[in-house]
Amino acid sequence: MHSIVYSSWGLVHLLAALASLALGTAVLVRPKSGRLHKRLGYGYIGAVVVMLVTCFGIYRQFHGFGIFHVAAVLSALTLGAGMVPVLRRKPARSWQQLHAGFMYLSVLELYVALVAEVLVRVPGLSFWEVAAMSTATVALPGAAWLVRVWPRWQGRAVLAAVPQALATQGRKG
Repeated sequence: MHSIVYSSWGLVHLLAALASLALGTAVLVRPKSGRLHKRLGYGYIGAVVVMLVTCFGIYRQFHGFGIFHVAAVLSALTLGAGMVPVLRRKPARSWQQLHAGFMYLSVLELYVALVAEVLVRVPGLSFWEVAAMSTATVALPGAAWLVRVWPRWQGRAVLAAVPQALATQGRKG
């Protein structure tokens, strides 16, 4: 019988990945903005960072740097692209949209990776079959869901900004 975890790095990686999936999903399905959103979001970032760091200590599958390591680098770039607009609050008119889009993509990448990680353990599947199946089962439905919720997310961001803008105007006058 094969083990799911082969090392302490692998165990930490698995636990961080599960935490990332849970926290990322919670952030996506809950209302945007507010203290809880921020806490869940920073928890998500912390869990993803641990997951990304530990992945570079796992070389069992490819016996060296492999496609999942490339995906980890891309995931780190996506996470950074989602956080830079929040930290800088720029561009002024669209930082919230950039944040929402890249963070959604970050969580979606985790689900694609989860399906790919499960499928690479199925005997007889090629890399391209794994890539196609994980994309078809996660990325396509994920894109469809984003199209459905994006207008609602954008509306919340605009509605949340209105009271702040009015309060700022009141202080100036």
